[in-house]
Amino acid sequence: MSASSSLHLLPLATCSSDEAPQRLKSVLHLFGFMNMTISSVVTIYNAHSNNDTATIVFVAFVYLGSFFLDYCFRLYHSLPPSSPSSHNIKIVIWVLISSIMLGFACKFSTFLSFLESMFFFCLVISGNSFLFYVYFIWESEKSGGSACKNDDRCECKPLTEAKVVDEV
Repeated sequence: MSASSSLHLLPLATCSSDEAPQRLKSVLHLFGFMNMTISSVVTIYNAHSNNDTATIVFVAFVYLGSFFLDYCFRLYHSLPPSSPSSHNIKIVIWVLISSIMLGFACKFSTFLSFLESMFFFCLVISGNSFLFYVYFIWESEKSGGSACKNDDRCECKPLTEAKVVDEV
């Protein structure tokens, strides 16, 4: 089995030695945003023709939030892990994902019964809590308690610090 045939496990796999998967990834990325743009424009047009301002605001928020989220992900992955601004970008990513998920929960809870809505909100809140745990607590514990080990100028501290309590 040659090395080039083992690289084709997933269509989105990127490899620096082969330019074709990187090109495929950028084309799929562009296709996804074109699909989202067309769907958003059609939905906004239908909502405008039905005088549904709430749907227009919701779709515009999700559309613009998706682009900003993509920008934040690209910026986060381009920064070194020891950068002090990577922690701030992770906070922005978490807040943006959480607000989009809560927006979906608010928008679609009107179509559900009370119990289904409560289940949906609990699912969203637990997903946001899990994302917060993985993004901030688990990752800081995995990296040894500090995301900024090698940089003396960095002021990043883990969100969970052990407190020493002296008993008298």
